[in-house]
Amino acid sequence: MKRSTSRLTLALSATCTAALALTACSSSGGSGGIDGPIEGTVGYSFWGTPARAEKVATVIEQFEEANPGATIDPEVADYFAYVERLTVRAAGGDLACVTGSQSTFLSQYAENETLRPLDDLIASGQIDTAGIPEDVLTAGQIDGKQFMIPTGTFVRVMGYNEQLVTDAGAPAPTDDMTWEQWAQWLRELQPKLPDGVYAAENEGGNMFTLTSWVIGHGGTMFDEDGLAFSEDDLKEFFEYWIALQNEGVALPASSIPEQNGALELTPIAQRKAASGTRDIPHLYVMEQALSGSGQATKVPEVSMPSEDPSESANVLGSNGLSISSECDNIPTAAAYINHFANDTDAALAFQSDNGILTNTAAQDALLADPQIPEGVKQNVTILRTLTDSGDVTTSTYPTGLGTVTTELLRQYEAAAFGNTSVDDAVTAFFAAANDALG
Repeated sequence: MKRSTSRLTLALSATCTAALALTACSSSGGSGGIDGPIEGTVGYSFWGTPARAEKVATVIEQFEEANPGATIDPEVADYFAYVERLTVRAAGGDLACVTGSQSTFLSQYAENETLRPLDDLIASGQIDTAGIPEDVLTAGQIDGKQFMIPTGTFVRVMGYNEQLVTDAGAPAPTDDMTWEQWAQWLRELQPKLPDGVYAAENEGGNMFTLTSWVIGHGGTMFDEDGLAFSEDDLKEFFEYWIALQNEGVALPASSIPEQNGALELTPIAQRKAASGTRDIPHLYVMEQALSGSGQATKVPEVSMPSEDPSESANVLGSNGLSISSECDNIPTAAAYINHFANDTDAALAFQSDNGILTNTAAQDALLADPQIPEGVKQNVTILRTLTDSGDVTTSTYPTGLGTVTTELLRQYEAAAFGNTSVDDAVTAFFAAANDALG
């Protein structure tokens, strides 16, 4: 029976979230063990738009057709509502059996045992991870245990407006630049750009850019004690971007809200900046925005700068699927995750809607299908190039990341606007971050 997409996106929210104690949205028809038939109902909660919900509905239909005794009961919300609701439902022991998760907030639910490790299901073959590159699979691990099966990945890279660089007569940036070489490239590019166009966006308050900076300098962002980098590391990072801002090479700090807004309205997409960091899928979106305004150009990518040529600073994160520790229908939950992660028909239906599909066979299917949009294929090709060459890295993220991210931006802006010294901004950040990370 075909689902109504409108009911999926609207009615399900009312059905599964009106009462947090409602257990029918989690699972039924199982015993909690890993062995047993694929049957009964399991809940699946995820975030996304109505368009994503429609694709998920198709994936669910495929799974149910292949497993006539099983039913997937989906629930969707927008990202911020989903994350907020996840905290409440986890506290009430009411997570859906299959729960959408992300590497940036996975740790808190793994550490408090709200989610179950999936290693036994991988060992039994119920969830096949052979087609997922090891570097990608690591993004779903906490302390060496697999708590999430990555189904869509995002990698932070440096994008640039090819036409602006070409018209300036400047060489293209390369994959092997250090941070100082990157700054020098920006400084040489700036005087050749049109008036009002900056060589770079201002990334001094960007947590993901800081992560690349720390890793690219041979450090680690977080460990079991909280912050694993030093105050000197952050001071150098702040000073790097403030210097570029003061030289008129990077956008002023007042532009940062634009950088954090809709992709189509960011400075690169509006031809106000020639370069900036982006997740791989963002590059094509910006190309389309530039094309729509008559500025048809490519936005190619290069690797994030790194001081060590053997150390990648392209930080990989992932969206994926986890299983609640309260789930009492493990066989069906595992079978659905396995279908979502590995089935090529599911891949063609979902089309990398929430990060680039991680399974290499699924990626091949996308590349071979003439009906798949060019942007999706471009994203897959870029990711494959990075994973095949090993030019990616991962970082774990602690509980409290949201507070730390907000504080980083707040303190950087205070220093960049001259409202406080860099030293005081760094000290204030570490105090607030250490308090948030406990």
